[in-house]
Amino acid sequence: MRWFFAIAVWIAVLISGCSTMINGVPDGPIHAAYQPLGDPEAEAFFFQCLDSLEEQYGKPDIPVKDVIFRRSRKNETARRYRIAEDFSLTQCINPDNGEFVVYIGVDADGKNYYPLLTHECGHFINARIKDWYIEGFATVFSEEICTEFNKPWGDWGRHFNRSRKNPYARSYRMMRDLKAACPEAYPKIIRFTKINGQSSEWLCIDIDAWLETLSSVQYDAALEIIEPHLKVLRRHTASGYTIEIPSALK
Repeated sequence: MRWFFAIAVWIAVLISGCSTMINGVPDGPIHAAYQPLGDPEAEAFFFQCLDSLEEQYGKPDIPVKDVIFRRSRKNETARRYRIAEDFSLTQCINPDNGEFVVYIGVDADGKNYYPLLTHECGHFINARIKDWYIEGFATVFSEEICTEFNKPWGDWGRHFNRSRKNPYARSYRMMRDLKAACPEAYPKIIRFTKINGQSSEWLCIDIDAWLETLSSVQYDAALEIIEPHLKVLRRHTASGYTIEIPSALK
């Protein structure tokens, strides 16, 4: 399986600039180039969230045995390398052994620290899915879990409920409304997957397969919810993200 190495290519941002900087990535695993998160309380909370995720949606596609937490800032050994910083991401580095890395792009006192941490937790349900349905799923999970545990949801609520052009906002509202309209069927949506059309290393939600499990009333309601968001989401399919369009809307 090659898919879990793809992040190393993304992180290695090769740009022209000062000659003292080094292209490529440091030797060793890419996560070793970044600072530890260094927040035992937040890391313990993450595993609480992971338990809640499993209770609501079933066991993760890849059993989780170890999670390495990183603040996505270069450490001293990597300071001269041109690699990305301040991103948030979930990476499976060894699916056979259930080893993951979670990168968080803000400091612990950042207003969106817990929203990002819980969003990344949502991706553990299936770290191979890379599309806008799963991004919305993870954001909805983030909101619910932060509310449940009385953690701040930063400025996401204000921004994601208002933005018309941000794909994360549109995917959040789409999945939030799908869950409200189809509460019993919603947890199953992440179990219907197929190969991502942009990269065989990734999966995407097979939306038609999920829609076929709905009643006729819910089916029509789901299409009405999805349709208004497709135009924006289809514009944001860089880096392998995709959005499967229901056949009934083509």
